[in-house]
Amino acid sequence: MEKTTSTPKGGLLGQSRTRREFLGTSAKVGGGIAAILATGQAPAYAQERELRMLVWSHFVPASDEELERQFKEFGKQAGVSVRMDRVAHLQLPAVLAGEVQGQKGHDIVNVSNSNPHLYSDHLEDISDIYGEIGADGGGWTAETMGKGRKGEQAALPWYFISFPLVFRKDLIAEIGEKVPDTWEDVHRVGMKLKAKGHPLGIQLAHSADANWINRGILWSHGAKLVAEDSRTVAVNTPETVEAFKFVRALYKDCMEQEVLAWDDRNNNVCMISGKCSMILNPISAYRAAVRENALIPGTQNLIAEQIEHVIPPKGPAGRHMCASFVGVGIWKFAKEKELAKEFLKYHFQKDNQNRLLVASKGYNQPVLAQFADHPLYSSDPKYAFATEIGKYTHSLGWPGVPTAAAQTVYDQYLLPDTLAECATDRLSPEDAVAKLEKQMKRVYKRLNRKY
Repeated sequence: MEKTTSTPKGGLLGQSRTRREFLGTSAKVGGGIAAILATGQAPAYAQERELRMLVWSHFVPASDEELERQFKEFGKQAGVSVRMDRVAHLQLPAVLAGEVQGQKGHDIVNVSNSNPHLYSDHLEDISDIYGEIGADGGGWTAETMGKGRKGEQAALPWYFISFPLVFRKDLIAEIGEKVPDTWEDVHRVGMKLKAKGHPLGIQLAHSADANWINRGILWSHGAKLVAEDSRTVAVNTPETVEAFKFVRALYKDCMEQEVLAWDDRNNNVCMISGKCSMILNPISAYRAAVRENALIPGTQNLIAEQIEHVIPPKGPAGRHMCASFVGVGIWKFAKEKELAKEFLKYHFQKDNQNRLLVASKGYNQPVLAQFADHPLYSSDPKYAFATEIGKYTHSLGWPGVPTAAAQTVYDQYLLPDTLAECATDRLSPEDAVAKLEKQMKRVYKRLNRKY
């Protein structure tokens, strides 16, 4: 676990104090954190307090550095110690579970996707600052994110990691086609490009990308895994069968067998190696192409110059995509709950959110409406999609909220697995959907009783 600690000097006028003297001084001092931040002057008693925060190690290190800078600055202004711990994203669930089990740990925690629902008994209801921050920021663009089991706001939506369509504009121009706008366009263009040795790449494997992207395809065809009540399995419909047929056609006509075993790196590698013509992915593929100065094979031309991004394709039921929504909450057993709220209000101020977005190079897509048209996105045509994509992006479990059951279906790769079985003709579309329904009902029956 990476640790960052900032510890101001303690003691009244540098003198040591007994616990009785400390408590006596604390009782006499008023004004709270708001007064401290307004004046930049902290009472001496506050300097023995520590605010602790747990976050995942970001894929863009500069984002972590900016968050750390803001955390230290807040600690300095409030006159308290601060400690930030970072863990790998795959280790975070185990750390959160351990803190809940022991009812101790950090004050502020990184709780993404279904975790606010899963841990709502242990997370502070922060509906008050959710409303305040939302009003200041022009409103939230993801209304299902961060909800607890009683509908309370158990976490703040922090940012999401979007999935635009990523394509090589030179390859599409070579076959005389336009940029795909619909999934049928993707299919038609993908067939032509595969014939020229440049397949489409969408994972049908045990990867996060396979989970996100294929949910988007289903939703775009009018299908859904679960009803709006977040509890009723609703996957076995004609729309879902049609979506499965479409994915099968994409696989057979536009992709290669390798997608059945891809992890989250492989579509990036396929794109920047010059092989893949189209993928759905965050901006990391483009950023990697820039960083590695990747060349189009057999030329001295940079692949990054030919990579473009557009909003996800439209299906019969409209334009929809799923994405990971990163959230932040406060434990009920936190020692510094009010201080934690003050930091979150400080961190979500416009200037601080601007700096975090810029530091992440646009990877952190804002969930506050006022940042949708951030200057970063207009500074580079590669990011033009970012101003619109939030309108079409939903959290796990949509049209309901992210729940423990929805997360379990995700974690067990039930959708990618049944789609792969359909794509490779091991199951018919109808049988694959029926199998998915049976598996999901088993998960929801068990977890609906528990949560």
